[in-house]
Amino acid sequence: MTKIVPDPPLSAFTTLGVVTFGDYGENEKPLFRVNAGMPLGEALEHASTLLYYAKKLAMEAAMDVRGEQYAWAAHYLCEMGKAVVDDLTQALTPSG
Repeated sequence: MTKIVPDPPLSAFTTLGVVTFGDYGENEKPLFRVNAGMPLGEALEHASTLLYYAKKLAMEAAMDVRGEQYAWAAHYLCEMGKAVVDDLTQALTPSG
């Protein structure tokens, strides 16, 4: 059986550093940006960790009467994880 290898290999992909997050103010200017050059595997691992803790905090928010303190942390962790995934998606999508 022949193993299918992507061309270029997935290990060649890195974050582009084009996705921003942490919008603030009336004009919703971004405060943060994903850094360029993070290898795909490491970036996905980091996004997975961010989303794991967001999930844990969201559950605490749902179960605790003082849940707001957890909800905002979960919100920001989700925003960071989504930014990493969105940046990788742009890196993996052929420009057309």
